[in-house]
Amino acid sequence: MKCGQCGQQSDAASRVCPACGAYMGEKPPSVQAAEPVAPEDLSWGHRPPAARKAGGKPRRRRKKRRSRLIRKSTYQSRMVNWVKVGAFALSILLLLAAAAFIWLKVSAPGQLILARMGRDANADAYWALGTEYLDQGYISRSIASYLKAEEKEPERPDLAEKLLLTAEAYEAAGQMGDAERVYTRIYTELDKKSAAAYRHAIGILLEQERLPEAVALMQKAYEETDDLGFFNQRSALVPLPPTASLPSGRHIFSKEVSFLSSQDYDIFYTTGEGPLPDSGTLFTEPITLNEGTYNFRAVAVSSQLVSDEMAIRYTITLPTPLAPKTNMESKTYQRPIRVSLRIVDEEDKEVELYYTIDGTKPTIDSPRYTGEPILLPGGRVLLRAIAVNRYGKRSNEMIVEYKIQTGFKKFFRAEDGFSAFTLLKTTKEQFAAEFGQPEAEEPVTDDAVAGDAFLLRYPWGEARFFDSGEGVLLYDVTTRLPSMKGPRGSAVGMQMKEVTDRFRDMGQLPNDRGDRGIYYDIAEGFASYKVASDDPDTGLLQYVYVGSPDATTTLLHYDIKDGRVAGIRLRFLSYRLSMVE
Repeated sequence: MKCGQCGQQSDAASRVCPACGAYMGEKPPSVQAAEPVAPEDLSWGHRPPAARKAGGKPRRRRKKRRSRLIRKSTYQSRMVNWVKVGAFALSILLLLAAAAFIWLKVSAPGQLILARMGRDANADAYWALGTEYLDQGYISRSIASYLKAEEKEPERPDLAEKLLLTAEAYEAAGQMGDAERVYTRIYTELDKKSAAAYRHAIGILLEQERLPEAVALMQKAYEETDDLGFFNQRSALVPLPPTASLPSGRHIFSKEVSFLSSQDYDIFYTTGEGPLPDSGTLFTEPITLNEGTYNFRAVAVSSQLVSDEMAIRYTITLPTPLAPKTNMESKTYQRPIRVSLRIVDEEDKEVELYYTIDGTKPTIDSPRYTGEPILLPGGRVLLRAIAVNRYGKRSNEMIVEYKIQTGFKKFFRAEDGFSAFTLLKTTKEQFAAEFGQPEAEEPVTDDAVAGDAFLLRYPWGEARFFDSGEGVLLYDVTTRLPSMKGPRGSAVGMQMKEVTDRFRDMGQLPNDRGDRGIYYDIAEGFASYKVASDDPDTGLLQYVYVGSPDATTTLLHYDIKDGRVAGIRLRFLSYRLSMVE
């Protein structure tokens, strides 16, 4: 090593110059830039002669500075500080690690890398990873990734769109039930207008041949999304609705209506509110529409598929006939007269006339007018008549009052009784003294009277008594004994006409069944004959009196067999029967 002071060479391991004693690491003197030194003069121990100034005087020697260009060549400059180098490298590594950590945590690619490594990542990374697995054919991994993504962020705004991926993965795995469940969740809970969810769900239903559910979902999808594709898809599957042979609206006269299917499918119809076709009736033949309003609903049915409903409304109005007319005006006549009825609308030949002269309101159960003039009895007579056409429509009632100045028999009254006893007066003891002891006696319950009632049985009939508080009195007798004379001398064995001739009789003819009204008076009561069987000579002839001031009722019944009286019953009721028609 060369000494920086004297320029002598020494051992490289020496720290002190053996020639001049200078420290080998001391900095050599600097060279002045104004006076360049020749290479041979650069030794540290040599001083050049002083230069002279112009004029012969020597210049003042100035201390020379070392050139900045001369690098310091010492022992220390050649040493490497590995501690600093290591610290610097470590800091660089830490910075790089921190940057990498931040990149993994913040950036989408970084999150995806974490997800791939099985580390915790955000929902977007798991959705992306699930799609990667799905594209690569790892279906189960894809489903697991999608489910984890949903678990990470279950309330995200685009969850409906993301769940379509989950459902697609389920379909790829053949898990159609899970796929359908996801699609259903989308269009019922998350996005009711998701056409994709509807479309995929419909595809699953069609693949599984669940046609009724598929067409129902098509209808719902069309209503929610207004997508005509669903409407057209459904129209291609379901039958066309049925049609009706009769236009809807108002119609006069009865009509018939048929329901038709252009595709020859079965048709079920109803007029109620129940679901079709379950609550409907299979259409097989034309339906007759009479007067009224009809609301029909009908569907065509093909296998499992049901068409849209056809709804149609009809209002049927039938013509009402005019009230009949008489040929005799209303006034007082001095003798019995005969009155004829006529139809006002001569063009309608299918009109029937029904009339009464007993005081009751005419109905289709009243005598039918056959064209034979009607004989009016003496006294005040109301001729009442109606017209009924072929549709069953009834006209307004015609009422014409006549007064015939001839005598007439009285109505049945409460005082009309048996000659041997009197209702509500004859006691049990008196009756037994007249007719003997009964075969049997028993208590009975009877709402005709108040108080305890008793029934006495005899070979010819029975008698009933009740405890009136003033004694046990007779209130009901039934007899088949000809010797017992009934009201107005009537008796068992008489012809029915013999009986009716003893009371007021308006002379009304029987109706088509054989029933006949005898009289009807709102203040007195009524009388009539009702056929009991197909034989018009067997029935019940009854008289009812309601005119008592104490609002009680007295009944007189004649049991008629083969036109004769077979039994008589006289009965008291403690209440008044209603006379309202």
